[in-house]
Amino acid sequence: MNRALFRAMFKQHRKKIAAISTGIFLYEGLLTWVYPVVAKNPAVAQVAESIPSAVKTVFGVPENARTDTFEAFISGQFFSRIWVMLMAFHGIQTANALLAKMIDDCSLALLLSTPVSRGEILSTQAGVLVSSGAVLVAVTIGGLFFGTSRFGIPINHGNYILLGILGLALFTLIELYSLFFSAWLVEEERAVTYAAGLTLLFYSLDIAGGLSDKYSWLRNLSLFRWYQPQSILEGTTNPTGPIIGLNVCSAVLWYYAKRVFERQDLAI
Repeated sequence: MNRALFRAMFKQHRKKIAAISTGIFLYEGLLTWVYPVVAKNPAVAQVAESIPSAVKTVFGVPENARTDTFEAFISGQFFSRIWVMLMAFHGIQTANALLAKMIDDCSLALLLSTPVSRGEILSTQAGVLVSSGAVLVAVTIGGLFFGTSRFGIPINHGNYILLGILGLALFTLIELYSLFFSAWLVEEERAVTYAAGLTLLFYSLDIAGGLSDKYSWLRNLSLFRWYQPQSILEGTTNPTGPIIGLNVCSAVLWYYAKRVFERQDLAI
């Protein structure tokens, strides 16, 4: 990894990271502020329990999960769908900005003209990509710790840290297959289409598999089957296996992305 390039690339994306971090922090603050009021109203729990299981699946809530806990509230309102899509979009967009876009606008030619190898360039861009995701995950978990402490909501901090680690592993995998598509296709529009299309396919399979027992096998084809925030936050699921599996997949993707990029005939 080239430190000077890392600093320059991270500085280029820091405003976007800061804007997303601020949005996450404020939204979590709003959720932790309103939860004590929601929790005191028994009618809310009754409404939540009456929601059909198919509708719960769409919002990422397990069929037989509890509805009367903060973990259920924060999962349904934020972690299950909103956070996943936000982080996935950020990873795809940033991966393409760090490679495919630079190839398209020929700015990568300047880097390739320096004595820095292609492998070192790609390693640096991947470092920027993963670091930006790690910052957003840290802000998410830290902001939630602040909000729950501020409004007196008791939580198991260890479970939230585990969810953050799992989220980072999942988002890193999405970022790296986005980087792989950029290295392979070397065209921004196609790379974005492939990465976004694959992510949307995984997302759709996860939802479709939860709507009916007949199609439950579809969830086995989705990355998101390993990401069950409410179960992890409530301590009923151990995410160690999924974390290891996702990291292994990321390592394999990184290996192939590096090989493809080093051998790619770039017309720049």
